[in-house]
Amino acid sequence: MTQKAETQSHVAPRVQRFLLLAFAAGLVLGGAAVWQFARSAPPRELRYTPITFDPGVTTTPALSPDGNLLVYATDRDGGRNLDLYVQPLRGGDPARLTWTPEDESDPSFSSDGTAIAYSSTRNEGGIYLIPALGGTPRLLAAEGHNPRFSPRENLIAYWTGAPGALLDSGAKTYVAPLDGGTPRQIRADFSAVQRPVWSPDGQRLIVWAVAPGDGLPADRADFWITSLEHDRAERVELAGPVARAGGSLTLIDDMLWTDQGLVFSMRIGWVRNIFRCRLTPGGKVQGELVRLAGGIASAEFPTLARDGQMVFASGTQRFDVWGLQLDANRGVTHGTPYRITDSTAPAEHPAVSPDGTRALYATPRNGTSQVWLKDLAKGEEHVVASGPNASYPVWLRNGAGIAFTQKLARRSDVYLLDLASGAAKKVYEGGHFWDLNSTATLALAVAADTTSKDLLLVDLATGKASVLARPAPGASLEQATYSPDDSWVTFAETASQGNSQIYLIHPRGSSEISRSDWIPLMDSRHWVNCPRFSPDGKVLYFTLDQAGKRSIQAVPVDTISGKPQAQPLTVFESSLPAFGLSGVNPRSLNIGVARDKIILLMRQSLSNLWRTTPLP
Repeated sequence: MTQKAETQSHVAPRVQRFLLLAFAAGLVLGGAAVWQFARSAPPRELRYTPITFDPGVTTTPALSPDGNLLVYATDRDGGRNLDLYVQPLRGGDPARLTWTPEDESDPSFSSDGTAIAYSSTRNEGGIYLIPALGGTPRLLAAEGHNPRFSPRENLIAYWTGAPGALLDSGAKTYVAPLDGGTPRQIRADFSAVQRPVWSPDGQRLIVWAVAPGDGLPADRADFWITSLEHDRAERVELAGPVARAGGSLTLIDDMLWTDQGLVFSMRIGWVRNIFRCRLTPGGKVQGELVRLAGGIASAEFPTLARDGQMVFASGTQRFDVWGLQLDANRGVTHGTPYRITDSTAPAEHPAVSPDGTRALYATPRNGTSQVWLKDLAKGEEHVVASGPNASYPVWLRNGAGIAFTQKLARRSDVYLLDLASGAAKKVYEGGHFWDLNSTATLALAVAADTTSKDLLLVDLATGKASVLARPAPGASLEQATYSPDDSWVTFAETASQGNSQIYLIHPRGSSEISRSDWIPLMDSRHWVNCPRFSPDGKVLYFTLDQAGKRSIQAVPVDTISGKPQAQPLTVFESSLPAFGLSGVNPRSLNIGVARDKIILLMRQSLSNLWRTTPLP
């Protein structure tokens, strides 16, 4: 195998979340959004003015408290990584603050406007300080996300842990003094304490956290207000207004606590919108949510000055299937990626036929998720599976049929479809298939309708499922695949702490495989997923998320012992802020490996900054 790295760029955690969103809504969803949000229009209409006009990604703005300066992250200098720029808003040119090859983002101004804290992916990530008009950066914390200056004191709040894992038991929030003193952990009695937001007086914090207690973590997770002076914590009680607006607490981000209440972004359907809600003096939500920006186009990362003017990021997003020439049995790629799908509707779960001539993918191109098939030689594509939310397409090894899932209100059903006749037969209820063996008599599945994330083995003749492997507590087993000769099964175990591992097991009928018999692929502190065998079964491909970038790796494995024979090598990497593998939601992610190609999901982004008149 040869190593090939097309680009090396890091994407900061908060920007990764931005890159996960599909902003370009269809007409049906967009029209519904306009109707719904018309009921929550602000009492006085705001006017919006663009600030930046970049062709790539300009995002995560922060206003100085007096509203005179704006700092933001952008890839405008070459498009290879995000750097910080500071720009006077009352005239004057923007000035570049950072010059590293890594990504810098998530800036925050000090209360006097003289210093900026920001996140960097340098050396696995950290929090840095820099003078507002330029200077030498200083490391404040070796790990951390979303630094936020206190509005009253020389303190910075930040959090550590796995970005995007809202129930991550490893997430911790800290408050650190600027003089380099020891950071203080906030709410150590809670788990998953993250995304701290200062109160206007700097005496309290809002955090997303899982409270101590019994039961599922999801039932104890909420936004909580906690004081720096005592141990009492109280729920913010956003759930009711958020539900009436059509959203969910788990879809809220970018929160600010202002004298006018809470301002935050929340995803509704395909797009994010910026809302405000009033608070009582005690921190309880008062009244309904008011939409400040968004609708059909997304709006997020709001920042406010003392006079009420707001700046936010808005943009578009595309997720398409791309192909790359590959000598799959050697792990060598050729050329550059080429486009397979071309639609503003996002594609998900791509799969390539065993002979490499056709591709499957799920997409809501016609308003609801359907499975499409594309002939890669002729360029022709058509729907092969519809019904309620058809997804998770899987090829049968003979290429004559597929399996797919229909997601219903309370369950998910799996069907086998003969491509020649179009006849479909339901073969399993309550989950979806990862893969089928070469004779299409057994399937690797997950029971999607329970809290269990076991790897199941389904007998297609009887529909009976048995447990093949069980994950560690709090983890899940995903993306299971058979080797070409069915002698091995590989899968990823994803843990709540934001790391994962790929294993191989040797199935023995329907018997459960003890964890002691699992063969680990590598020592991983990072997120690895989507293991796929080469056609000869001697190379295993997988995705690796490391330091904000995603790559495709390959490692040779022994077909007898199942053990890796060398260290993994990078066969493809493209993580530019405006284009690449990074930013594709892991729930949508998939790769497909055929003899001469690999297919994968890639993301294209465009965003710029806008400002509003002062909020009413």
